[in-house]
Amino acid sequence: MSKLTNRYALHKLYPFLKKINALQEKMASLSDDDLQKQMHIFKEEVHSGTALDALLVPVYACVREAAKRILGMFPYDEQVLAAIALHQGHIIEMKTGEGKTLVATMPLALNALSGKSTILVTSNDYLAKRDATEMGRLYHFLGFTVGIGVPEDASQQLSAEEKKIIYSRDIVYTTHGVLAFDYLLENLVTRKEERYLRPFSYIVIDEVDSVLLDAATMPLVISGAPRVQSNLYESADYFVSSLRKDIDYKLEDREVFLTEKGLDAAERFFGVENLYQREYFEILRHIMLSLRAHTLFLKDRDYVVGDHKVSLLDQRSGRIFESTKLKSGLHQAIEAKEHCPITDDARAMASITYQAFFRLFEKMSGMSGAVYNERQELKKVYNLDTIVIPTHKKIARIDAPDLYFGHKEAQMEAAAAFILKRHATGQPLLIVTSSIDDSYAYSRFLLAKGIPHNVLNAYNVAKEAEIIKEAGQKNAVTVATSVAGRGTDIRLGAGVQELGGLCVVGIGRQMNLRSEKQARGRAGRQGDPGYSQFFISIEDDVVDEYGSTKLSKYLKKNQITSSRIIRLINQAQINAETLERTSRREIMEYDRSLSAQRTLIYNMRNHLLDAPSLGIEDVKGLLDDCIDNFVSSSHQDVSRFILDHLSYHYDGDYDTIEDPEELSKRLKALAYHLLKQKQDFMQGEFNGYLKTTLLSAIDHLWVEQVDYLDQLRYAIALRQYAQRNIIYMFHQEAYDAFTVMMEKMKEQAVQNIMLGMVISNEADSFRVLLP
Repeated sequence: MSKLTNRYALHKLYPFLKKINALQEKMASLSDDDLQKQMHIFKEEVHSGTALDALLVPVYACVREAAKRILGMFPYDEQVLAAIALHQGHIIEMKTGEGKTLVATMPLALNALSGKSTILVTSNDYLAKRDATEMGRLYHFLGFTVGIGVPEDASQQLSAEEKKIIYSRDIVYTTHGVLAFDYLLENLVTRKEERYLRPFSYIVIDEVDSVLLDAATMPLVISGAPRVQSNLYESADYFVSSLRKDIDYKLEDREVFLTEKGLDAAERFFGVENLYQREYFEILRHIMLSLRAHTLFLKDRDYVVGDHKVSLLDQRSGRIFESTKLKSGLHQAIEAKEHCPITDDARAMASITYQAFFRLFEKMSGMSGAVYNERQELKKVYNLDTIVIPTHKKIARIDAPDLYFGHKEAQMEAAAAFILKRHATGQPLLIVTSSIDDSYAYSRFLLAKGIPHNVLNAYNVAKEAEIIKEAGQKNAVTVATSVAGRGTDIRLGAGVQELGGLCVVGIGRQMNLRSEKQARGRAGRQGDPGYSQFFISIEDDVVDEYGSTKLSKYLKKNQITSSRIIRLINQAQINAETLERTSRREIMEYDRSLSAQRTLIYNMRNHLLDAPSLGIEDVKGLLDDCIDNFVSSSHQDVSRFILDHLSYHYDGDYDTIEDPEELSKRLKALAYHLLKQKQDFMQGEFNGYLKTTLLSAIDHLWVEQVDYLDQLRYAIALRQYAQRNIIYMFHQEAYDAFTVMMEKMKEQAVQNIMLGMVISNEADSFRVLLP
């Protein structure tokens, strides 16, 4: 969307705004009771068939007036424009401090009138709880109930009953991770009474770029029973530690592979002749895992180590991904690299990407302070248009041109001199670093100069919001990684405006332009003065990893002013952004097969859970197919088939029957007779028994399938070097595996139904023991 197109999109919102403003006096003249009655009338109109779009104008006018009375905040025109765009299913870019929290109340209230699920997700627990609590007073006044999907104590786990209460509320605030995991967990329940989610209808995604783009590279996985632990992680790590870059292995576009010399070294080390033979696949897999761990994952950038434990990092916010591990053995390879205890590599039971998850909603919208540059990807993946909302007041912040240096020492000296000069005036400083190492380096410098300050990084996030809130006070100095504290306003303290407002000092090129825009946007909110200055070095991680090799010749230079060299440095960030987009696109491509299969399986489970009752007639088809498949097979051991599928007690002359039709008829008669006996024994519990046995078959085979596809995706990547279309191959093998799984699922269902043992308890209830 160009600037011209953006103006056109905004132009279409103004007629709604004009009508809303025209109702301002009328709403202001209403008493509190009358204002509340208006919302009740709107709700009745929706239930009578009036479309939400037709009520946007009066509902927004009503919510606007209520916000003034209850919160002391009257949404200004730009906020209303943003709220209109959100209801229409767009993504909005609003600069930091423009009041996105208040904006969301209008579309959430309007859509909640439908009685369908209305959810706002944001990037962390603190923001979800804060916004739900602050805006909750407004919602309650308007007659809505509010649920908070994250527990008060992060160490607590909400029960299914607690979740059911939360998700039954008119409006729910939660995080994207909690909501997606709840979706996966709900599709593992064995009774419909254990479900807690309502059908997905409308969702607003706060910090939408963080959720739909940055978090999209890490699929959510629920892990189950651990695999048999491999003893190859340490051996592979020892071997890989001896390899030489560009001689034994090469790095290309965030991928690493062995050269011929590296392959020869591996075969000598492990004593094998051909590492690519199928029998040595596990050795090759562990070598590649260790190679990726050593070359593509950096400590304090991608992960941190504490208490002999490896924890993953969100590179942009510096936050730790709690209870999250890399998949397919990669986490264990990093643990071996860091000489930490190697944890179990658990099987994947359920998995989903954010791209697939959010497309489950009927309508989606989002908001962020910096998302416009990614509008094309968001349009292509989610079919969402992005609209930039003008600021309420003209931005007064001064963004100084970036300063460039050949090496870190020169970069740090220049930044340090700048920091000392600004701090001497009392101006508050927010120092945003691109790595944890840099945050500690600048902290040590400030300590040496006797300057009190706060440090906010992955090792110190407990008081994140409190630290950021105080960053605008006179003499305050805050060191933060990336855009930590995002979502929390930095308000200026007394006398700070006269000092030029908050000063943001950026140290190092960030992974993408969005991060830098977010960092700059911490200063100059709501027309406040502010200043930003970035110091860039050729030795910055992004430039070093993604920049041109030509830059190495300029490492000894102090300050760089050549426009040609600056373009080469800036190109590194563009390269990093391109690879990020490629990675997200590949994840989405790989997930197409799993998404289609997941939809089929979850629909099958829900159909089964919602079935009012099941009887013999409902499962005869399964029995018939299983028996017919056996009879038509060339190798027949009838007694073995009966013992494995129908009954633990074989009594009969079925082995002597030569006519296939007769054998099929006799076996089906036996199966029906045995099943009728179970039905007579269990009486009213037979329905529950059938559901339990069928669900068990579905879940057992689906877990196997999810785990297989998880392994397949990594294993098939090794074929990339044979110049094959690996994504096409993945889809083909995934389809073949699904076909096999469905046949196995039918057979497993028959075994569960026929061989399941029913134990009667004292309280006249039954317990099922599956084969």
